[in-house]
Amino acid sequence: MIRINVVLDKRSSWLWTSWGFALALLLMLLLLSACGTRETASPMARYYPAMKPEFQAQLDTLDTLPRYDITVTLNAISETLVGQQHVHVVNTSPDPWRAVVFRLYPMLPQYSGGLQNVMVIHSAAINGKTINISYLADNTAIELLLPEVLRPNEAVEVDLRWIINIPVWSDQSGIYALFGKSQQMITLPLFYPALAVYQPLQGVQAGTWWQETGTARGDSAFNVTSLFVVTATMPADLAPVTSGTLITSTFVEDQQARHVWVTGPSREFLLHVSSQFRSAHLDAYGTRVTSYWLPGQEAMGRATLNYTIAALRIYSDLFGAYPFRDLRVAPAPLNYRGMEYPQVSLLGVELYDRYRNTLEILVAHEVAHQWWYQLVHNDPVNEPWLDEALAEYSVKLYLEELHGGEDANELQAQRWQTTINSIKSQGGDRPVNQSVGDFASDPQYEGIVYGKGALFYDTLRQALGDRRFNNFLRGYLADHLYQIVTTDDWLDAIHTLNTPELEVLYESWVERPPLLPPPTATPAPPVAATPTPIPAAQSTNP
Repeated sequence: MIRINVVLDKRSSWLWTSWGFALALLLMLLLLSACGTRETASPMARYYPAMKPEFQAQLDTLDTLPRYDITVTLNAISETLVGQQHVHVVNTSPDPWRAVVFRLYPMLPQYSGGLQNVMVIHSAAINGKTINISYLADNTAIELLLPEVLRPNEAVEVDLRWIINIPVWSDQSGIYALFGKSQQMITLPLFYPALAVYQPLQGVQAGTWWQETGTARGDSAFNVTSLFVVTATMPADLAPVTSGTLITSTFVEDQQARHVWVTGPSREFLLHVSSQFRSAHLDAYGTRVTSYWLPGQEAMGRATLNYTIAALRIYSDLFGAYPFRDLRVAPAPLNYRGMEYPQVSLLGVELYDRYRNTLEILVAHEVAHQWWYQLVHNDPVNEPWLDEALAEYSVKLYLEELHGGEDANELQAQRWQTTINSIKSQGGDRPVNQSVGDFASDPQYEGIVYGKGALFYDTLRQALGDRRFNNFLRGYLADHLYQIVTTDDWLDAIHTLNTPELEVLYESWVERPPLLPPPTATPAPPVAATPTPIPAAQSTNP
């Protein structure tokens, strides 16, 4: 300490003391204010960068969402992904939990190509205490017994370590690979153990953890909205396409880069990388929209950017604002199909050349899933119509706004009506609201759930009129934002419109029992011991 002695006259001493007191008081108030800010700062603030400013306050009401801290290292030479995660889990159900279940989606046959050791869990701990692991659902889930019963609104901390042996698929054209390496791209959706959806039951029966495995025909991932901080170390020449918003990128030793992303409320986290990606971006309504492409595809890559921006603006105006800072679209080994992920649309590489005439339609469909799947979610295996029919009908709304009614009506006639007419002529008509496995073939599934489902929405719109129909969609989104909906929830929304005609339409289009007995399901092919291409006919999202 240094002491300074100052000699002052009586008047100047009084002034010095007054100013000194005022300065000290000001500093004390500033210090208390800073301390108070730190003490009252929202624990959700770390996720703010993924949300537009006007939506950041939503996070403060979502503090019971699962929160993942994931760290992974991608080794492109050994084709492995080594990871660990810490998950804050709150029991938001009305039931006490004696265990928690995590899904291992990379172990699904349609993801792994039949390999048995795609994902290996090395260790698990609950509240810092190592515990045993029990495998469920053909090794696509693990159960972790809790040391103590977890009552409603109580939290538990889960730590897991794992390794993924990345499946390697053929590079031939026409390949459909949801998970793995193909055509100089590595696609890794749900590369981490994902908390399963808990479904309470009524009465005295205990609830269940969702453990469906789905098929390659439709989407298989069903997840509760969560928050993520993901740190990934990988070769520096790989361009990552991910969910969330990039926070930092730094170079580390041995030509490696370390990236950190955070998300807002998201169904899952996708990691999709390639050393070949080129990109461009533009801003739309405060969202950075980035389009990636492979060498030789720049023209279609930039066209995709424009389609995505148009869809984002149109759906934001019609349904409700898109709340996230980032939206990305990129090619993937999905032949001429598409697949939706939070803040990411993946499009088959063949859409950028051979099937470029359908690229805009696929973009419009996949971007619509950012509302009908990401913001409002549903069981994609047992009730796929809830998101697919509405995402498909959104394409017509997109075309009306951007190209006019003639193009929109042509889409309806050729893509939906012609398809359903063909299905009916062959005696294959079915109710829209069925599980994926209830359909005998891919054309029937796609024609009914997508085509007939979209035609049902058009009939609903004609009955309501444009204004009431648009208000219905906006209200449906607002009432169920970041939630999981069922058909009963959808019907509740219809009931509020006080229009009995709508329920009659629903019964005739969506729920009427089939006039013919259910068709015999096509036997599944035997699972191969090594990854083999999934035929295009078994893919999802037309």
